Amino acid sequence: MEQRRSSLLMALLLCAAAPVSEVQRVPPEQSLAILGHTVTDQSGKVIGRLVDVLVGDQGQPQAAVIDFGGFMGVGSRKVAVQWSELHFAPGNAKQPITLDLTQDQIKAAPEYTNGTKPAPIVVAPAARASTHATQR
Repeated sequence: MEQRRSSLLMALLLCAAAPVSEVQRVPPEQSLAILGHTVTDQSGKVIGRLVDVLVGDQGQPQAAVIDFGGFMGVGSRKVAVQWSELHFAPGNAKQPITLDLTQDQIKAAPEYTNGTKPAPIVVAPAARASTHATQR
């Protein structure tokens, strides 16, 4: 019975001595909440809204789902674009999220539907060429 109390006391002491997580503070100009945020093209024109992020099995972002066009949800279409096609500038109020694809590339892209099939992700032609070169 005494040994049991000692074990319990030791366990409680170990729990009490557990290190506290460090808290880091990130200034607003260095961070950006991206879901629901507008996305611009290279010229600064608003082209859509970022509505979802697709992550891979390692938890890394693979694609962004952007809702393009439409008015109040009517006539819009969602497209998944490769994560590397986006550029983030939290300190830039006019262009915090910029997409490297052209309007023609966006229009030609297959629509993203959240379902059980693999998501079609738009990859820029230059990225496609380097991906194929590394796979050979």
